[in-house]
Amino acid sequence: MPPLSHRLFGSASRCTRALSRPVASTQQAFRHHQSPLRAAAAWTPLPRPSSRAAHSLSSLDQPSTSREANERLYNLALSLSHTQANSSRQVQCIFYDEAGTCTSTQMLTKDAIAEMFSLTTRDLRTIDLPSAGFPHILIREHSILVHIFDLRLIIQAHKTVLFDVDEEVGREHDDNTSRIFSHNLGAKLLNVSKEGTPYELRVLEIALTAVTSTLEAQYLVGKTQIKEMLAMLNEDSIIQFELRTLLEHVRRLAAIEQRARHVRDTVQAALNDDADMAAMYLTDKQAGKPHAEEDHQSVEYMLEATQKASDAVVQQTSGLLSDVKRTEETIQSILNVRRNEILVLEAQIEIFMVGLASATLVAGLYGMNVVNYFEESFYAFGAVSALCVMGTLIIWRIGLRRLRRISRFKARRR
Repeated sequence: MPPLSHRLFGSASRCTRALSRPVASTQQAFRHHQSPLRAAAAWTPLPRPSSRAAHSLSSLDQPSTSREANERLYNLALSLSHTQANSSRQVQCIFYDEAGTCTSTQMLTKDAIAEMFSLTTRDLRTIDLPSAGFPHILIREHSILVHIFDLRLIIQAHKTVLFDVDEEVGREHDDNTSRIFSHNLGAKLLNVSKEGTPYELRVLEIALTAVTSTLEAQYLVGKTQIKEMLAMLNEDSIIQFELRTLLEHVRRLAAIEQRARHVRDTVQAALNDDADMAAMYLTDKQAGKPHAEEDHQSVEYMLEATQKASDAVVQQTSGLLSDVKRTEETIQSILNVRRNEILVLEAQIEIFMVGLASATLVAGLYGMNVVNYFEESFYAFGAVSALCVMGTLIIWRIGLRRLRRISRFKARRR
């Protein structure tokens, strides 16, 4: 067997060669203009020669999963970098005429839409946003831009353009605002009672009605579900009550309240600007009869109706959330009482077990294989048994009294 110094030197040299392998691979990767991550991923370590070498190489084996995650992240970022720019992304546009009939469907870019409707690309910044975003209504020289949840419109004096957002990324499962708008557009535009109202205001009213009706429908569905769950709740079935289901409904209700608040704030912002309300009369402006800033009575009435409807949803949703919160506090109180009862029962059982342990100790001492001349007595078994039972009951009774005193003391402190 070689000396100890030779063995240590050989082990150290093998560790040095093993550790220098990834460095050489990295230098070779830089020579061939490759990524060091790929060279490190392609490198396979040598068999571990000794315990010290294994301890040294363990630090290199640990970040292998990190390298794989970084490689996947790199590939994903590389694929995303090849996507089209935002201004070059095409959006499906559905064109409607004055009668509410769909005339054509086209795939247009933002630049083409801005050029067609005399808008700026800044106005169309969020028109293809994957998320719902914050609702807003923009008034321009010849157009009205409406972006409320999945309903995204450009309204002009004689036509309307509806942007159909990708259903997989831009539309929520319970958001049917654009579908309601498309369904009601043709029927309501032919309403005889609305002949005196300009086309653009009728379309805007249909859009706002679709928004408020969607919010009201979502609120009514959530209210029905929550009321049914609260009606089934009582003190006997509280343990089996599905609190997670109630929490899910509460979250949906809170989301509805937030959406209704956004709509109310958007309409309120339009109501506060007289110039924007007067500029909504696109037909009269196109005919050379622009309205003065104070001449916007019909628009103001329409926006006020929408504001009241959205505010009603906000108030009703807030009241229902308050009821659920009070019910939740009641449930927590009942659960606290049940928990205290379980703790008291557990304490009583433990006190009884202490008394029983004392009796068992006496029985164990009596049953020892030691001569004590007491087992020869005729009354020994009965006396010891009675003593054990009485001792157990006395200890249990004393423990219960002290437990009651502690409970009363805590009740007084509260």
